[in-house]
Amino acid sequence: MIANFQIANLPKIQFGWGIRDQFAPAIAEQGFQSVVLISGQFLARPGGFSSELITQLQQTGIRVNVFVVSGEPSPDLVDEIVNASPNNADAVIGIGGGSVLDAAKAVAGLIPSQTSVMDYLEGVGKGLKLTGNTLPFIAMPTTAGTGSETTKNAVLSRLGEFKKSFRDDKLLAKEVWLDPSFLPTCPHEVLYSTGMDAFTQLLESYTTLKANPITDALAWQGMTLFNGAFEAINSDDLEQQKTGYGNLMLAASLSGITLANAGLGAVHGLAGPIGAFFEAPHGVLCAALLAPITEANIHALTQSDAPHASSTLEKYAQIGTLLTASSNAESDSISALIEHLKTLTATYLPNRLSKYGLQIDNLTPVLKNCRSGSMIGNPLILSDEVLMDAIQKAL
Repeated sequence: MIANFQIANLPKIQFGWGIRDQFAPAIAEQGFQSVVLISGQFLARPGGFSSELITQLQQTGIRVNVFVVSGEPSPDLVDEIVNASPNNADAVIGIGGGSVLDAAKAVAGLIPSQTSVMDYLEGVGKGLKLTGNTLPFIAMPTTAGTGSETTKNAVLSRLGEFKKSFRDDKLLAKEVWLDPSFLPTCPHEVLYSTGMDAFTQLLESYTTLKANPITDALAWQGMTLFNGAFEAINSDDLEQQKTGYGNLMLAASLSGITLANAGLGAVHGLAGPIGAFFEAPHGVLCAALLAPITEANIHALTQSDAPHASSTLEKYAQIGTLLTASSNAESDSISALIEHLKTLTATYLPNRLSKYGLQIDNLTPVLKNCRSGSMIGNPLILSDEVLMDAIQKAL
């Protein structure tokens, strides 16, 4: 019997190579008088897409207030942008990577009330519920990773203190524009990092305790799109490259939908606090932890009498078959999966986590702060010793 579940609202999603050329006219048609545009630094430079968009919007009579986000956004940055934004703004547009979209999402939620994001931030804020109106948020991702454009949470951090979410249904984007033509300008190292984040989100949401038939279908489709995408973008064939870029971007957005509705697992449960205490790229953390955590989960499930243990092991085997074309017994497909995950990381993101300052003797804050959030959805509870062993394998 299928267990009860619910699926949150989805934004209007538009996908297509080159659709950014239609973006300014579409915004103008909505009758906005004033918008807040939050962009990445590269796009805001003279001649960049955000710079061109500003000119196009101003030519239609729309007032544009521009803010640039560089690096992971902090609560202080969000509050600064909210305070500097006009109270009569009609919408917030976010154009950039996941950090830019997280900041824009939070700003859209707070401009009408002019309140601080610390009133709502999970775990470290006042714990208040967001009430009143929010501004429409329109998202155009330029990387393929976090899936922030299709989630209802904005991840904010203070290095050395925390990395937490501002989460509410009202923060969901009104529209999402997915244009893979942004991706060829991204360094491949960035695409590998963000792509591994998206793939990890898909794999974890497929095997999480809260998975349901709809998220399973979307996660499976996302993993299918991801499979071979890195090889495609490295191809000498332009059409294969475009296919690879498109697959990565769509897979990332699907991962946002699945994580928002099914949750994640221990990889993200660890990656969050590690990112709070160490300056390590989130996608690199996910890539480094994915194989050892998956291996730990599989070992724990084989020893467990939990009612879902068998079905979750079957799911891991299914992923192994998808990624490696293994048609052997379940145990062989699972072994092939683990080896494939190790190969993915070694091939595309070979840096060990010790490069970012992680050592055996400085991980206590990570373990103390990893039990909430994503960790709750992991197939089984993993002990501190097992988690520490997984991290050590990635050092």
